[in-house]
Amino acid sequence: MKHRALVDRNPLFAALGTLLLAAPALAALPEYTFLLQARTNMVGNGSGAYNLEPGALLSGSYTLPITKDRRVGFTLAITPEGSPSLWYGVEGKGERIYTLPSTDPDVRMGDPSLDSRGNVVFAVTGASVDTTENGIYLLNVDDPKQVRVIREPLGASYWSSLVLNEAQQFAARARVGNGNAYALYTPREGRYEATLLAKDRTLDAASPYTYLYSPNLNDLGQLVAAVDLQSYTTEWFQELRVWNPDGTSHLIAESRGRDSSSSIYRFASVQPALNNQGQVAFLASLRDASGKQSTALFLWDGAELKTLAQDGQGDIKELELFPPDINDQGLVVFRAFRADGLRAVWVSDGASLKPVVTEHDLLPSDLGSARVDQETPSNPVFGGAPMINDRGDISFCAGLAPPKDDQEEWGSAIYVAQSSFVPPGESDGGVEPDAGSGNPAPSEPGSPSGCGCQAAASAALWPWALLGLLRLARSRRAQSQ
Repeated sequence: MKHRALVDRNPLFAALGTLLLAAPALAALPEYTFLLQARTNMVGNGSGAYNLEPGALLSGSYTLPITKDRRVGFTLAITPEGSPSLWYGVEGKGERIYTLPSTDPDVRMGDPSLDSRGNVVFAVTGASVDTTENGIYLLNVDDPKQVRVIREPLGASYWSSLVLNEAQQFAARARVGNGNAYALYTPREGRYEATLLAKDRTLDAASPYTYLYSPNLNDLGQLVAAVDLQSYTTEWFQELRVWNPDGTSHLIAESRGRDSSSSIYRFASVQPALNNQGQVAFLASLRDASGKQSTALFLWDGAELKTLAQDGQGDIKELELFPPDINDQGLVVFRAFRADGLRAVWVSDGASLKPVVTEHDLLPSDLGSARVDQETPSNPVFGGAPMINDRGDISFCAGLAPPKDDQEEWGSAIYVAQSSFVPPGESDGGVEPDAGSGNPAPSEPGSPSGCGCQAAASAALWPWALLGLLRLARSRRAQSQ
């Protein structure tokens, strides 16, 4: 299904769209093999844990960022020491690399975000005993004890939806006083300069926005998010926009309260996803003439708005309200129930979709073959939001049990579903299977804490090359006028 969407007619974005949408098309959806990264478990469970101590547990809702070279990070909300920790690993190895040095019972560590240089950012909030503990924490896995804390903009006390890109920028929704703003942090001469791309009306009376939802960021410093423009009545008055680093923005889609021809009743409050081609994946609610609501997953492909999946349509029974993710090849990963009622993690290329892993599937683990299952059928077998990198690899978390006994808990396991795709111009620096564990062995020995400096090549530099092409296009346009 295709829908009408609005885009800015600014020639700057027309040029950017022309340049960025020249991404290689994929011939088919990838095939996947599964690599166990870590397994959490309660203290006292005989099955123990993997790459973790028993008693180190994930939070209730989380994201699992994965870089192009398959580095994975996540936050442990509960640890044997009591303080939250950061876990980091690659190719089946990993460990806790940083534990928050705080005794404050209210302090919280947010989800991390990673780049391929080994940089990690996460927000620390809720500290009341010592409020100076609150802030955006930036570290590198080569020396994780060296932590930089950023508390910009002035007056900020809370940061959420923190995302780091390959240009070493990061963005967040920042609470400033009683209001909120979208803040973009850019490295400049040894410091981070915070630019407020949008503010809500509490922070700026002249703002058109009454509420700012969770944002996301791409490698070009562009931020995507849904916003409210006025209070709900019988309709939602919302827009989905992309902001540029200079504060200008363009409209992607809007709710039917703003445009009666729109099929969108309301945008989901979870993060939309934005790639470097300008494509946007997002969840939204629809409402038919009888008032019945359903959820749909949309893709703005740069020219039109498409429906990738919808409740009750085709192989999808019901979409789950977790953020989708999209890579530069246009592959979208999301969570949804299959038509038979089983939960699954899915991938779509915009034309077709398929489940990557489904409830009751058998996966390799450190304990041998393991079943994706829970002891109570109504409990979700997947946790948090899956994410996808530019290879098409997908990170996800699943509850495990022995193949023939779903009443025995093997804890929650973080996996990388390794794609069969190899990025153009790259050899598969992958891994050979380890017959003993069912896991691939690492392609290089040693700790996951190495910076992997070779990863700072094309993935980090190509956005700047595109910006250079954009400047050239603008220059030529100016000369022709």
